[in-house]
Amino acid sequence: MDNSQANLLSSVKNTLKILKAFSMDTPQKGVRELANELDLGKSSVQRILATLASEGFVKKNNESNKYELGVSVLELSSIVLGHLDLHKEALPIIKRLVENWKETAHLAILEEMQVVYLCKIESTNSIKVITHSGLQNPPHCTSSGKLLLAHSNPTVIEHVIKNGLKKFTQNTITDPEIFRKELAFIYARGYSVSNEELNPGVITISAPVRNYNGNVIAAINFAGPKHRFTKQRIELLAKELIHAGNMISERLGY
Repeated sequence: MDNSQANLLSSVKNTLKILKAFSMDTPQKGVRELANELDLGKSSVQRILATLASEGFVKKNNESNKYELGVSVLELSSIVLGHLDLHKEALPIIKRLVENWKETAHLAILEEMQVVYLCKIESTNSIKVITHSGLQNPPHCTSSGKLLLAHSNPTVIEHVIKNGLKKFTQNTITDPEIFRKELAFIYARGYSVSNEELNPGVITISAPVRNYNGNVIAAINFAGPKHRFTKQRIELLAKELIHAGNMISERLGY
């Protein structure tokens, strides 16, 4: 690691130390106070606080002349709490789906143009799907990704297309116009299917989860081998996923 990388890492660590120094007991702290508490130079603390303030992570209280956490921290905490709440409300319903249908199920969100799986409940069937919680996949070739994109702002869709619809299998949709039509079809139908578009031999089905104001914030899916996912069973599983998605949405206040 060269000096510039070491300095950057040190700066990031010090920034995190400063943010973590604020607490319920001491919500406001001054520059000198933070410097003494964290054994940092006063000028370094002042510089970091100025940067954090410019991004809304701290703000200066004019009466006390001390700093306190800003709204950007609240926004981040809201995102974390939202995901925790989503996971908590969805988990028992997803577990019941897997128990009833013996297929692997996931809860997924769209984050930074990637599908992120918040949780996975494994099937008891002998042939399983190799995934895990925290896994990230491209959105254009997964049922959850296509479903979430179908309910996204058009600018998000165009951004994904601009980044390239990478081909993973012979079934991956790589033509932008066909992809747009696929998303419109998914939006109208209410669920999404990925037919061996990411992994050969694997089919996935996804349905939406909505928040209190009706926005689609997540997808629940079934994933399994092609021989178990016949056309008739896909339609049956899709109905179950839609029903389960509605149940989770109700728990979230929709």
